[in-house]
Amino acid sequence: MSDTQCRSGDTTGFPVTLAQSLYTNWPATSNAQEQLQKLVVPTDFSLQWQNNGSQTCNISVRHTLNSAAGPGVFQVSGFNPDGYTIAYGPAIYQCSGVISIVQNQHPNFVQGGTAQYEMILAFQIKNKNINPSSPDIILLCRPLAFQTSGQNTAFWNAVNSASTYGAPQNNIAVEMSSFFGYNASLPMPMITYQTCLPVKLFNNGQFSYGSLKVRVNVVPQPLNVVATETGLGKCSSVNKYTLITNNNGPIDIFGRGNILQFRDGYGTDLYPSDISKMNLVPNAPPIAISAFADVLQKFQVLVPEAFLGRSLADIANAQTAPPVQPRKKAYKCYTIDPKRDIVGDQIMVDPTTGQSLQDTQKQDALDSAGGDISLTHGSGGSPGILPGDIEQILTIIAISLGTLTLLAYLGFIVHMVLYRENGFHNSLPHILGFIVCFIGLVVFSVFVEK
Repeated sequence: MSDTQCRSGDTTGFPVTLAQSLYTNWPATSNAQEQLQKLVVPTDFSLQWQNNGSQTCNISVRHTLNSAAGPGVFQVSGFNPDGYTIAYGPAIYQCSGVISIVQNQHPNFVQGGTAQYEMILAFQIKNKNINPSSPDIILLCRPLAFQTSGQNTAFWNAVNSASTYGAPQNNIAVEMSSFFGYNASLPMPMITYQTCLPVKLFNNGQFSYGSLKVRVNVVPQPLNVVATETGLGKCSSVNKYTLITNNNGPIDIFGRGNILQFRDGYGTDLYPSDISKMNLVPNAPPIAISAFADVLQKFQVLVPEAFLGRSLADIANAQTAPPVQPRKKAYKCYTIDPKRDIVGDQIMVDPTTGQSLQDTQKQDALDSAGGDISLTHGSGGSPGILPGDIEQILTIIAISLGTLTLLAYLGFIVHMVLYRENGFHNSLPHILGFIVCFIGLVVFSVFVEK
């Protein structure tokens, strides 16, 4: 919570409503769906479900009707929220441990009109003092489509039974991560917005005004649930969401006070006239959003990276997790020294390290020499004559002597044939000897080069 009140231009109230479905063409906008693609970005938060969100619980339901004592609620509890957190930037949010089920608060966020209800799970910031600009509350919302027949999970059977008989249902297996994600590590696509809720805080008879920043994430894919009128269907009487969080609720975010109220529009300052009662029903926004430009400004569609580039309708209808594509190696940027790293029209930089090729070659030579700088070329002065150098020198001397010897022998054979008139037949042994020696010298040269 902030002592700063909501500013002019802020989105205020909950739930933020749209004048029409997000999936239809908007007035004076010929390419609404194409423009909405600009809102699709990678998911910017992570969910942590301890033990993958699986646990055995004792499910209970609190159901009340609207009365003078307060607004009606349909709240499901009994699961352990310890270890259920959200990381949004540097801020950490703790799960409330209570699922509220109400009439659909975001009907125009859902494609199709079958989802009449909505489940909402609140997370409250844990480290507000070191993250003052982060949202105070994060809400995870998902529409529910009730059915009269079909197959329920153990959790929803327990909720239906607990609300029917008014008694907890024990030893129920719950997979919390499945409500808002494809699995424990991959959240489903969500339409997100941030809203500001004006509040009035009472502290020992004194009061002050401030605001709560709430980030709302709505899964557009409905969850199908079998419900009966005497069980889960009782939530149909709950038309407004009552914020419920962990410990002392949003007052913990202030660090002071004992009563917190949202606006209800009845008091002289638009807050409840009774200063002795909490009011955690967020005030409704003044009007529904009807300008498409406001939609582009106020909303984002958070998706796993594999969904990027797909249409909003495809994203909303996705039943299964997208295939995970192998990620390409990210490019890296390095600073280039023009005097050292550019030779002619080439950049002499190792792309894997950013070092100059000259430095890389020196380091490779050093590594090959076992780290002894005295055994590398170009490091710390002249290294002296190495074993390889001696071998090369001896090879050059041997080839040179062999070549000179063969040339002399060839001259001797020519002299015998032309001047001593021995004839070719008498000189043939010398000619064959020369050929054998020449071939041997060539083979020796080629072998040494390899």
